Amino acid sequence: MSETPSSESHCSVLYKRETMTSTKLILLFSVAVISLGTVRTAEADLPHVEISNWAIRFGAQMWEIGKQVTRIREIKERYQSEAKIEQVDGFAMVKEMAEEMENMMGDKIEAIKRIMDAAEQLSVSHPRLSRQDLYEMKQRGETIEYYNAKRLNVYHRSGPRGGELVDNHKALMMSNSQHFGNVGINTSVSAVHVPTNVFDGGPDVMNGILWSEQLDRIFMTNYESDPSLTWQYFGSSTGFMRQYPATKWGQGEWEPDLFDCRLRPWYLQAAASPKDMIILVDTSGSMTGVRKEIAKHVVLTLLDTLSENDFINIYKFSEVPIPVVPCFKDKLVQANLENVRELRNGMMESETNDIANFTSAFTTAFEILAKYNRTMQGSQCNQAIMLVTDGAPIGYREIFEKYNWPHKPVRVFSYVIGREIIDTAATNWMACANKGYFARVTSLAEVREQVLKYIPVLSRPMVMYQKDHPVIWTSAYIDIAEPKLSDWLWEIRERRRQRDRSLNYRALLRLISERNNVQSDDTSNVTSNGTRDASGRPTISMTVEQYLTYGNLVNEERLNAHRMKQEREEATNPANQNNRQGKSITSTTPNPVSSVPTKHPDGPRAEALVKPETLRAWLKRIEARTKPKFLMAISVATPVYDRKNFSNIIEKMLINDIWEEKTRTVRTANLLGVAGTDIPVTELKKRTPAYKLGVNGYSFIVNNNGFVLHHPDHRPLDADGLLKPNYNTVDLSEVELVDSDGGPRENDTYLMTMRREMIERREGETSFKVRVHHDGMRRVSIRRQRYYYRGLKGSPFSLGLALPDGYGHFRVVAETEVKRLMADHNINVSSFFSGKNWKIHPDWIYCRYNYDHLKSFDSPEAQVMHFVDRTQRERWRWNSKHPRPSHDSVRSHKQEDNYYCDKHLMQSLIFDAQATEVFDKNISLSIDRQDPHAMFKLFGISVAFVATRSGLLRWQDISTIDDKHFSEVNLNAIDQTWYKRAVDQYSVEPDSFVYSVPFSTGTGITNESVVTASHAIFVEKGGYKAPAAVVGLQYRNSAFRETFFNITSGCTGGVQCRRTCSSGDLSCYVVDNHGYIVISKEERDTGRFFGEIDWLVMDSLIHYGVFKRVRIYDYQAVCKDMQGHRSAANFILTPLRYMKWFVQWMIGRATWLMLQTQIAHLMNPDWAWAMEQEQADYQYDDNDESPGPTPTGGEFMADGDISIIVHDEAVTMDNAYANKTRPRPCDQQADLYVLQPEKLFKGDKPDSVKGKQNCNSNNLGARQCERHYSTHKIPHSNLLLLVIDTTCRCETQKQKIEMEEVRVNESLICERPQENLYRLRPSVCLSYHPEEEEIKQCGKGNLNLPSILLVTTTMLYSILKGI
Repeated sequence: MSETPSSESHCSVLYKRETMTSTKLILLFSVAVISLGTVRTAEADLPHVEISNWAIRFGAQMWEIGKQVTRIREIKERYQSEAKIEQVDGFAMVKEMAEEMENMMGDKIEAIKRIMDAAEQLSVSHPRLSRQDLYEMKQRGETIEYYNAKRLNVYHRSGPRGGELVDNHKALMMSNSQHFGNVGINTSVSAVHVPTNVFDGGPDVMNGILWSEQLDRIFMTNYESDPSLTWQYFGSSTGFMRQYPATKWGQGEWEPDLFDCRLRPWYLQAAASPKDMIILVDTSGSMTGVRKEIAKHVVLTLLDTLSENDFINIYKFSEVPIPVVPCFKDKLVQANLENVRELRNGMMESETNDIANFTSAFTTAFEILAKYNRTMQGSQCNQAIMLVTDGAPIGYREIFEKYNWPHKPVRVFSYVIGREIIDTAATNWMACANKGYFARVTSLAEVREQVLKYIPVLSRPMVMYQKDHPVIWTSAYIDIAEPKLSDWLWEIRERRRQRDRSLNYRALLRLISERNNVQSDDTSNVTSNGTRDASGRPTISMTVEQYLTYGNLVNEERLNAHRMKQEREEATNPANQNNRQGKSITSTTPNPVSSVPTKHPDGPRAEALVKPETLRAWLKRIEARTKPKFLMAISVATPVYDRKNFSNIIEKMLINDIWEEKTRTVRTANLLGVAGTDIPVTELKKRTPAYKLGVNGYSFIVNNNGFVLHHPDHRPLDADGLLKPNYNTVDLSEVELVDSDGGPRENDTYLMTMRREMIERREGETSFKVRVHHDGMRRVSIRRQRYYYRGLKGSPFSLGLALPDGYGHFRVVAETEVKRLMADHNINVSSFFSGKNWKIHPDWIYCRYNYDHLKSFDSPEAQVMHFVDRTQRERWRWNSKHPRPSHDSVRSHKQEDNYYCDKHLMQSLIFDAQATEVFDKNISLSIDRQDPHAMFKLFGISVAFVATRSGLLRWQDISTIDDKHFSEVNLNAIDQTWYKRAVDQYSVEPDSFVYSVPFSTGTGITNESVVTASHAIFVEKGGYKAPAAVVGLQYRNSAFRETFFNITSGCTGGVQCRRTCSSGDLSCYVVDNHGYIVISKEERDTGRFFGEIDWLVMDSLIHYGVFKRVRIYDYQAVCKDMQGHRSAANFILTPLRYMKWFVQWMIGRATWLMLQTQIAHLMNPDWAWAMEQEQADYQYDDNDESPGPTPTGGEFMADGDISIIVHDEAVTMDNAYANKTRPRPCDQQADLYVLQPEKLFKGDKPDSVKGKQNCNSNNLGARQCERHYSTHKIPHSNLLLLVIDTTCRCETQKQKIEMEEVRVNESLICERPQENLYRLRPSVCLSYHPEEEEIKQCGKGNLNLPSILLVTTTMLYSILKGI
C-alpha cells in the first residue's frame, strides 16, 4: 500500500504532458498504472491488493478524463486570477432583504386602502335602483351592461352559427401576460364573477355591480403606479367579485363553479375578527332523511368559513352531547386544515335517535367557551354557538341568564332545518336575545347563502367603529376554488384511475383471447432495450399490473405523419435503423412468433410503431399532463363599510286581509365587502435573490402561527401533483430537521427559541446542525447552518435566512463593467454569449420590463441578450431598485426605460460568460481529426457542462443519447442537486467528482441511465474560499460500466489473475456515498439501494462505521388509507328492503308530527321527544366471481403499435379493481445512510475495510462456510468499490429504503402535533360596540299553533301503529 501515492503522482505527471500523442493517451488508459505485489493464491481469500489497485486506477482514470473534458484548470485559473472573496454579513443581508419586502408590502397596503376608500364613497353617492326600477327596465328591454367573467369570448364551435358569439356573452380583446400567470387579460376594464348560487339580477347584486364599476379607474391607477401588483379585487357581501384586470373565468356559465369570494381566506379574515365557535348539531330522531343531509351541509359550510386564527369544535347531541371527534372532547382546536378535515370526517357518520336535550348541549358549549376565555386560550375575541336543529320546544332562558347575560360575550346563531317546520319562535328568540341571527334552511340549494349570514353580524362592531379598517394578511394558500377541492381532485383521480384500469383490463382480455396460442419459452429476462418481435415491432416486457396501469398509454399518444412514415421504413428494413444508430440490436427473446394484428372495436388505428424509448417518455409525462397547476399566494385585504348608519327596509304586512308594503327606518351596520390584492409567493422570493444567498443557502418566511409561507422543504403537493390535506399549515419545526438522536417531533431548544422569536417578530441569530434531504428523501446531508431573522413591519411575518457554516459566509465577487471593457478593449460583450449552447436560470430576474406589453421575448435568454445589447449604449443606466409607486407622475407604459435591472447579477453573468468561453471551443485532445470528440466518445461521454453562481449554464455536446437533453432538465444552476452535492463534496475531497445515477423505479421499463459527474470550482484567497462554479459531464451508463469492467477484469503488472470482477465467484459493486449502486454486473441494479441486493453486507458496513445510519422524518407526509371496492351486485334489491325503507319513512314522519305538536313537551319541558329510528346502511357485498376460466399472460400480444410481453400471471376479475385510497396527513420516517470516508483511511493513506460472515448458521442442513468482502474508497470520487466473494452461497436479506408511517402509542393518539406550540394572536380584535344592541335585524321566525285536527290525527296514528 505504500506505493500508492507515488503511483498516483506518476499518473498525474503523465497527463500533464501536452505533447503526448493520441495513441499514447489511449495506451495510458488501457495499461497498468500501478504495480503492487502479487496476488494471493489462496482461492478462498479475496485479492485485496488487486481490489485496491482497481479502485485507485479507476478513480485516477475517471478524474483525469473528467478534468480534460470539463476544462477545470482553465476555468479555475480565470476565477482565481480576477475574482475576489467577500465575507457575508448575515445581519446586514437580512435587514436589506426585509426592508425590500416591507416596502413592497407597504405599497400593497396603500393600494387596497385606495380601493376601500373609493368603494365606500361610491356606495353612498350612487342612486339605488329598487326592484320595481329593475322590473321596469326589463319591460323596456333595457339591460345593465357589464363584463361577466363567465360570459367572455365564448363562440359557437359548429353549426350554422359557428364562429359567432354565444347569446348574452361579450367579446373582449385579451393578451397573455406572464406577470398574471400566462392567462389572457385586458388591463382597460375589470370583470365580474357571480357565484352559481347567486342571482345576478337581484337588486342588491345589480346595484353593487353598478357602483363598483367605477373602481376601474382606481385599479388602473394602482397598476400604472406599481407594476408589481397582480390581481386586485373587491368582494361584495352579496356574493359577486369584481376583479382587475379582466380575464375569462376558468369555468363557463353552465359548468360547475365552486368559487365564492365570501369563502376565500382573505374575505373571511378581513370581514370579521377571529372567533371561537362551537357547533351544536341536533341528532334526535326527527333529524332524518333530507333534514339530516341539509344539517350536514350546513355544518360543512360553517367549517369552510373558518381560518387558522379561529378555534372550533362540533358536538352532536340527542340525550347527551358527544364530540364528533372523540379526541376533541372538552376543548377547542385551531381551525387549520388538518383539524377541520378531522371534523369533516366526523360529520360523515352520524346516527339519529332518541331525544334532544338542549339544556345539556348548551351547558357544555358555554362551559367550554368560558374556560377558554378565562384561561386566555383560543382566539380571545369573538365567541359563538351555532345551533343546527329542526326546532326547539322553548327558549331555555335560564341557561342564557346563567352563562351569557347580561354582557352576552357569546353570540348564538340558529339554523332551523326543514320546510315543514311550523314553530320557530323559540329558536328565533335564542338568536335575537344573544346578539346572533336566525336563519331557516329549507333546501340544499340555499345552504351557503343562509350560513353566510352570520359573517355580517360578527362584523357589526367593526363597521360601527367606521374609522378602524384592520389590514389582514393571509397565510400562503393555493389560488383555486376552495380548500376542499383537494379532496374532490383526489376523488376524481381515483375514479379516473379505476376507469383506465377497467379499460385496460378489457383490452388485456381481448389481447389474450386473440393470441396465437404460441408462448415464448421464457419471458422473465426480456427487457425493452431494443427488443423486437418477429414482425419488427418493438416489444415491451410488462407484468399484468404494469399493463393494467400503463396499457392505455398506447391508445393516448400518437406520432405525427412524418414519424409514421419514417418508422414504417425502419420496420421494413431494420438494418437501416441499426446502421443509423451505429449499433446492433440483439434480441433477448427466444424466437418469438409474430402476432396477428389486433382489430380494435374503437375504429381504425394508426399503424405507426412506437419505440420503447417513446413509451418510456410517455410514462414520465402521463402524470404531468393531468396534474393541476397551482399558484401559491398570500393576500392582503381590508374591510369596506357601508357609511350609512340607517337604512330603509320594506316589509309586507297583512292589514284587513290585504298584504301591504310598509317602509321603515332601522339602525344598521352593514359590511359592503372586502378589498384586496394577491402577492404570489414567487414575488416574495424575488426579494431574496438566490445568488446573494449562495449555494445551499435559502430564505424562509414564518407567520404569527409559526406556519411557513415559503421554505425550500415546503412541499404542498404530493407525488401525484395534488394538494396535501394540510398543505398550508406546515410549521417551521416540521421543515427544519435538527440533527439529534431524539425521536420524532422532539423539540430542539435552539429551534424552538428561534421559532418563538420569529413569531414575535424579533431580530436574532442562532446556529445548529440540521439534516437536509435531497432527491425525494433518498439522500441526506448533515450540516451546521447559521440563521439570521427579522420581523417584517406592518405584517404578521418574519423573514429568516439560513447560510451554511464555512463557505456559506463567503462570496465570490467577480463582475465585468461593460462600458469600461468597451472603452479599454473595444470588446463587444454580446460575443461572450455566442452560439446556442447556453441558458440562464429561468426563475431569476436579471433584467425585465415592468409591463409585459412593452416587449415580449421567446425565452429568458433572448430577454437577457436584449438587455446586454442595451448596456452597451451610451445613455444606458441601471435601474437596480424595484419600482415603487409614484402617483405624482404616473409611469407611461410606452416608455422603454420602464424596466428593472439587477446590476450586480448582470455584471456577474457577463463575467461568468467570459470566464467560461472555453466551452465554445473544441477540445484539442483527439484521435480523429474529423471528429474532435472521438476520444471522449470512447468513454461514453455525452455532454460536458459548467454552471456558475450567476445562473449561467453552458455545455458542449459530445455524443447523443435517447433521452431529454441535459440542458432541458438542468436549468436551475445552483439549485440543482448535483451542484449542491459537488460543493459539499469539496470539503471532503477537493480533487474529486460527485457521481450519481437516476434511481431505479422498479417498473421494468427504464431507459439506459446516464451517470452524472460534477466537480465544484472554489476560489481561495487570504485563507478564505468560496464556490464560483460547478463543472461536470455525463456518461452513458453502459460505457461507464464497460470502462470499470475493463479495468477490473485483469491484474496490474501483467500478472494473470485467478479471480477478477468478470469471474463468476466475485460480485463487484461501485456504490456512492449514500449506498446507491452506480455499477453492478446486473445493469438492472443501477440506481438501487445496495441493501436491496444484500442487506447483511450493508449492515456489516454500518457496524464497522463505513456508513452511518441517519433517520429522516417527513412531517408533511400523506398516508393513503385503503377504501376497497364495492360490488355492483347489491344494487339488485329485494322487495323486502323496499318495504323496510317505507316503514322507516312512516316512522320518521310520525316522529316529526309528534315533535311539531309538542306532545312530549307536556311531560317534560326540557325534552323534545323523538322516536328511535334505525338507519338504513347501504352495504355492498363483494360477491363477484371471475367470469369463466382464468386467462394468463406470458405471450406476445400485439397492441397495434407495439408488441407487449406480459409475464405469466393469472388475470382475474380482481385485477380490474383499483385499490381506492383516501389521503390522510401523517408522519413518516426512513433510515438513510452516509459514507464516513475517514473510516477508509489510515492516517492520510487509503485503507480498506475487510469483513466476513458466517453463512447459513441458522440452517443446519446447509453447507457452513464464510463469505468475505472487501471495500475500498475510489479516489477522486464519492464512490466506494465493494467486492464480495460469492463462493459461499449465503442466505441473503433485502431491505429497501422506504418511508413508513411513524406509529404512536395508543395513549398519545389524541395529541395533536401542533396543539401546544406557541402562537401569537392577531393584534386587532373588534368584537364589541356599546351601540350594537340598537340593531334589531336578527332574522325572522314564526309561531303557528298546531290544529286540533292535526293533534288528533297524530295520536290516532300512534295508537294504530302500536296495534
